[in-house]
Amino acid sequence: MGIFNNRLGLSLMVLTIWTAITIVGGAISAGFNGSTADPLTHGVHTAFVAAIVFLTGVAFICRWSDLGFNAPVSVRSLSLLWLPLVYIAFFCCVMVLFGLPAPGVIASIFINTLLIGMSEELMFRGILFKALRSCCSIRSTVWISSPLFGAVHLLNGFSTGFSAAIPQAIFTFGLGILFIAIRIRTGSLYPVIALHAAWDFCIFTLDVGPAGQLWSAAELYALASVLPLYGLYLLRKSRAEPSSGDVA
Repeated sequence: MGIFNNRLGLSLMVLTIWTAITIVGGAISAGFNGSTADPLTHGVHTAFVAAIVFLTGVAFICRWSDLGFNAPVSVRSLSLLWLPLVYIAFFCCVMVLFGLPAPGVIASIFINTLLIGMSEELMFRGILFKALRSCCSIRSTVWISSPLFGAVHLLNGFSTGFSAAIPQAIFTFGLGILFIAIRIRTGSLYPVIALHAAWDFCIFTLDVGPAGQLWSAAELYALASVLPLYGLYLLRKSRAEPSSGDVA
């Protein structure tokens, strides 16, 4: 079977191109230096826009209409977001108490993290998720896509240094487990996009604001290390994606 007739093979090709656009293109525009948050504070990041345009174009051409752009299976399923939302509320309180960055910086981070959430979720919990589900069980899908999600973030080491990128990649691998669990249990990409964007917004705003002096990135990851475990808990009874009737 040719790669263009093989959904998984084509999706892996898309992942490779998307990575080049997002990571390599982003690093070039940022000058291969500074923190991960720094490029997000200076207007809209064109690499993120290009990545979304690329993915939506591929999905349209391939007629992939099953990527999760539908309502959650139920309002009750959204209650599964409670634990990550507690963290987000806590981070917001810390930001308010210790001071916020300039309004322009906040606006730039908000827009860019929304673009990141849309791009990464469409790639990993949309295109790659459905490709893996076409030939793999849910368990295999989780343990293939989540390490790939972490590995892509390891490439940030070329611009931020690998001492910072390695803890980020490890935590992102774990966070990928949570995101895919919510994707499966809600049957929709929308809650995961919103959660991903909100999480990144808090982390990056904390990093560049006065509260950034409180913890290192590694300490923040340690503080949130329960989230991957919560993701595993949510997956314990997952046999199929609720909205599609997949069978594991």
